[in-house]
This record gives sequence, C-alpha cells and structure tokens, in this order.
Amino acid sequence: MPPTPRSSADVSGQVLKLLMAGSVVLISLGAFENLAVTTIMPVVARELDGLRLYALALGLPLACHIAATAAAGVWIDARSLRGPLLWGVSLFSLGLVVAGLADTMALVALGRGVTGLGTGLLTVSLYAAVGAIVPAQRRPGFFAAFSAAWVVPSLIGPPLAGFIAQSLSWRLVFLAVAPLAVTTLGMLRPLLPIAEDVAARRTPDPTRVRREVRRTLLPAAVVATAIAVLQGSVSTAAGLIPAAVALVVVATFLPRLLPLGTFRLRRGIAAVVATRLLVNGVVITMESFLPLLLQRERGWDPGPAGLVLTVGSVTWAIGSWLQGRLTDPHARHRAAWVGGSLVALGTAVSSLVVLDAVPAAVAVVGWVFAGLGMGLVFPAMAVLALAVTPQESHGEVSAALQIADGAGAALGLALVGATFTALLDSGANPYAPGFAALVLLALLSVLAATRVPKLTGPR
Repeated sequence: MPPTPRSSADVSGQVLKLLMAGSVVLISLGAFENLAVTTIMPVVARELDGLRLYALALGLPLACHIAATAAAGVWIDARSLRGPLLWGVSLFSLGLVVAGLADTMALVALGRGVTGLGTGLLTVSLYAAVGAIVPAQRRPGFFAAFSAAWVVPSLIGPPLAGFIAQSLSWRLVFLAVAPLAVTTLGMLRPLLPIAEDVAARRTPDPTRVRREVRRTLLPAAVVATAIAVLQGSVSTAAGLIPAAVALVVVATFLPRLLPLGTFRLRRGIAAVVATRLLVNGVVITMESFLPLLLQRERGWDPGPAGLVLTVGSVTWAIGSWLQGRLTDPHARHRAAWVGGSLVALGTAVSSLVVLDAVPAAVAVVGWVFAGLGMGLVFPAMAVLALAVTPQESHGEVSAALQIADGAGAALGLALVGATFTALLDSGANPYAPGFAALVLLALLSVLAATRVPKLTGPR
C-alpha cells in the first residue's frame, strides 16, 4: 500500500526555515538585479552605442514576465512546481550571463528577456511552494518576508551597482548574481519532494487545465509577444507598421486577461485593476528614464543617479507600512486616491528636470512623494481586490493584478521609448513628451482610484 501523502501541517520547522531562507535570498537577488540594472543601464547603452534600444532592454523582461507568469500557473496546476522552479532559476541565471557577456545592446535586451522568463517562473513557484508546504497560519509571515526581501536591495542595490559600474565593470552587476542564484537553488532542492508529496493530495483537473491554457496562457503569450514587438519596433522609423500591428494585437487580447471594463475604469474590481496598471506603468517607466536623464543630461554618476530609486523605495516601504496599519475601511478607500494623487504629484515634480533651469535634485524630491504614494495605493489595491472577490476567484484576480502590473510597465516603457527614440536626434527635448504623457496617466490613475469599491467593514 503506497504511503499517504503528508499535509502541510506535517512539515518540520527546519524545512520551513530552509524554504524561508532560500526564497528570501532568491527574491532579494531578483530585486537587486532589477534595481541595479536600472541604475547602470545608461552606462551599458553608452558603452554599447545602444541608446535606441534602451527602453527595449528594460521593457522586454516585463513582457516576458507576463507570459512566464501565466505559463507557471498552468504548469504547476498540471504537473508540479519542480519544473517551473528549476527552469526559473536556470533561465534567470542564463539571462544574466548572456547580458553580462553581450557585445551589443540587442544581446543585452535578449539576455534581459530570458531573465524575465526566469523571474516569472520563479516567483510563481515560490508562492506555490509556500501554499504547498507552509501551514495556513504561518503563510502571512512568509509573504511579509517576501515583501521585506526588497528592502535591503533597494537601499544598497543602486549605489553598489553604480560603484561597480564606475570602478570595475557594469558586466559584473550581471555576472556576479548568476552563481549566487544557482547556489541558492541548492538550498531549495531538498524541499521539492516534500512539496510534491503535499501536492499529491489533490488531483489535477485536465478540463480546468485546458480551460486555463485557452483562457489565460495563450492570450498572455500573444500579449507578451506583441508588447515585445511593440517595444522593439519603436526604435526605428521602419518599425512603425509592425508597432501599429502589435498595438492592435495588445488592444485585442489584453482586455481578455483583465476584468471586464478595466479600460473603461468601470466601478468595482475593474477600477482596482486599472489603478494598479496605471500607477505601476507610470512609476516603473519614470524610474527607468530618470537615471538616464540624470546621467546623460545632468552629468551625474551612476551611484548618485540611483539615489532616485533608493529614495523611492524607502518611501514606498513607509507608505506600505502606513497602509498596513489602516483598519477603518473608509480610510483604506481614501488611501487609494490619496496614494494615486501623491504618485501624480511626484511624477509632475520629477518631470520638471527636463527643464535645464530646474535643479536636478528636484527629481529626487519629487520621487519622495511618488514612492510614498505607491506604498499607499499598491498594496491597498491588492487588499481591496481580494476583499470584494469571492474566495474561489482569488487566484484569478491575483493573476489579473500581476498581469496588469507587467503590462502597465511594459506599455509605459514602449510609449516613452517611442517618443524618446523619435526625438533623439532631432534637437528637441526627447524626454518632455513622454514625461508629460506619464503625468496625464498618473492623473488618470487618480480618477480610477476614486472608482474602486468601498468596503463596509474591516478586512
């Protein structure tokens, strides 16, 4: 008689500590890679003469992340989390090596895309591992640790990456992380049989898996491919037709992955997802182009330019802490539009540095407000989304939030990248139109935030 699969309650404390440590290290490495690369990408673009592919190198991993996230969910439901976890770390590390050894900006972008596939698979796998191994009462502590894993990289990542790029080589920022990720995977491999043993209690539903492939995976793959084409096409005038086709494809398929009415800012869950899409698109795009502007136009070194990212991350953490202490449902509802307003204010203030007469330090001051706003609105949208959604639909709405985050950032980079590239050699300010568009989108996010549902009791 085969042994009975164990439940998560049977898992030892030592196993849980191992899962916690390995997961936090991997998430920290991913966070460091994200923030560090944004800091040094202006240096990479300058050395490889690849400024026209700047937005692609930063946006392609976001597009790939969308497809990988959808694929990981279906993969884990149909098989197990062993494959996505192993492939996630492998692709993450491979992408870093490709980018670190690249001699052209196109290869850097390719490596970054592979890294995006890896992080998509890896993130979903770690959350699935928590669901499979960790008892329910201890899961909040794991998810809190996952969020906290971004704090240290946000403080040391940008200045450290800037120092490495200036003193040694930008290539080390990529190459040094890859072996650490592979080594950390060794900590998690002993946990895989336990996770699969726990997962053996449930029987995969082939009909549900096929439905998810049709409803989620295929549209997500199409959207990710179209966004990648859009980001790559806008770098040249000859790419206008492919870019237009890609935009039509995104407009056709992306709404299928999000709640009905998202792009009309319909009241309810659609407005929640729309708010996340807009604020994440604005913030990630601004954080990608502000270091470039400060380094290229104002002569700042990479380390000081990365201060924008550090300051924004610190105030983001403060905003998240404040939001987490809200128990009054009306206060949480207000946090949505107050946070969105702070993002809009910070974006507008930081955008002023496109004017030569405005001190460059204004960008850092503005980003204090934007980071604080993100800390308020970003987690508040997750809480509201789960609170107004039935338990059986939590997975679906969580996926919609992740897709909205990735799509908003990827499309924002494509938009600003298009205007930046078009004006790069024209003599006009290449940043101004894109930054102005981001301010308008930030204001639109405030409107969306006023349409999110109100809760009637503490959640």
